[in-house]
Amino acid sequence: MISAIPPLPPQAILRYQSMHSTVKEHSGLLFFLAGITLLRLLVIPRFGLGVDEAHYVLYGRYLDLSYFDHPPLIGWVQYVFTSLFGENEFGARIAAVLIGGIVSVLIYRFILAIARDRYQALFCTVALNASFLFNALFIMLMPDTLLFILIIPLIHTVIAVEQENTVGNWLRLGLLLGLAGLAKYTAVLFLPPIALYFIFRRRFDLLFTPKLLPGALLALLLISPVLVWNARHDWISFAYQARHVAGSDAVSWGKFGLSLGAQFVAYSPLLLPIAFFGLYKALRSKEKTLFLSALFGVVLIGFFTYASFYERALPHWTSPFYLLFIPIGSYYLLQAGSGWKKYLYGAVAISMTLSLLAYGELSLKLIPFKDYQATIHRDIYGFDTIMEEAAALIDDPAREAMAVTNWTLASRAIFYNPSPEIDLFLIDNRDDQFDLWQKSSPIGRDLLFINTHFFNKDINATMRCSAVEQAKTIDIYLHNKVNSVDYVWCRNFQGLR
Repeated sequence: MISAIPPLPPQAILRYQSMHSTVKEHSGLLFFLAGITLLRLLVIPRFGLGVDEAHYVLYGRYLDLSYFDHPPLIGWVQYVFTSLFGENEFGARIAAVLIGGIVSVLIYRFILAIARDRYQALFCTVALNASFLFNALFIMLMPDTLLFILIIPLIHTVIAVEQENTVGNWLRLGLLLGLAGLAKYTAVLFLPPIALYFIFRRRFDLLFTPKLLPGALLALLLISPVLVWNARHDWISFAYQARHVAGSDAVSWGKFGLSLGAQFVAYSPLLLPIAFFGLYKALRSKEKTLFLSALFGVVLIGFFTYASFYERALPHWTSPFYLLFIPIGSYYLLQAGSGWKKYLYGAVAISMTLSLLAYGELSLKLIPFKDYQATIHRDIYGFDTIMEEAAALIDDPAREAMAVTNWTLASRAIFYNPSPEIDLFLIDNRDDQFDLWQKSSPIGRDLLFINTHFFNKDINATMRCSAVEQAKTIDIYLHNKVNSVDYVWCRNFQGLR
């Protein structure tokens, strides 16, 4: 005899109904995330690693407390994911895809708390994912990508500290700031808006409360690997970052124009004005979360705008600003008249369409370009072939080695080197991370220099060699020539001229 199944208790029924209701309420977000995440997972193994991507995968290969040009968190993350999924394109990128999904949820909840409207929150989340650069940063892991999952919780935690001055809230704030410091040096820019917020809110007590000390100590403990590593290496990271960001002493309107133009293109010309409209509106808002976000925005965009007059600012440096204000600007335009709404809908639709077409081209490589034309494939296609050809020319790894003359070649050359027993050297006058990774000397060895079409050095004129011999030339084709490579022997290398 089969006994009757006992009924579920009322509490279990209520929990199930609550979960079902929650899923149904936010089904739009879930469907969107499922679709965009699946697309990204399908795309990421289908094209080669870029310059920075390969560099950060090497961080994971050569684990350390910190690195020459960045704090260590990205290297630690790459170590975890490449250990799980392999040191390949998929393993190098899956963390970025996952972060893209998490950030989308955070933005959705951020806007939902302000708008109290699921459609508006979803649309603002879609707007962020329509931006060209965020589509890149959500498939290619960069230090900036790690900051994305911290900035929204950081804003909420500052509000929590204002509402309830407890050691627990300060510890949360210290944890987030410490992790941000482990991700990127420019996370120091998160401190001024927090202090400004407390000043504008006349909460001077929060600037001097002893309860902040545990949080400050936790943040200091978290960034201690960076401090220890730099103390051991004559503080080279801080000196490099100062030169890298500050640049020259002379103001250059040309560098400013190039920096602004790069942002205009990178984030989508149609979406960039929306972000600045969002900043303007948020600065005038009496809503605490929006006003604090505006302070973050002013500090971030203000600093990099100032720096761009001295050194060309790369577009991803300002990405935390656009992460906040493309959605915020979209929220405000949804409250505007029908004309502005039409502009918003068109801007998001066109930007998303172009982003999806870029994903399609990365995967399928359908568009025929002219020889050596600047395309999305130029820096990411063919390096596996280039390195296989180079390795085949090495007969005696004890006496012979491979070499490149530019750091952007070095990161990909090491990653795609099919024979790790063959040494590869970066030969240049630039101080960088490769000087720390290269444990042996190239002096006296026969070096096979890899010269590409875009980084082609006259080996005879720039290197001291007993003899210079042309070994081989190959062309890399994708419909037409994407790259050409000369392999040149420098026998008995004795240094730079």
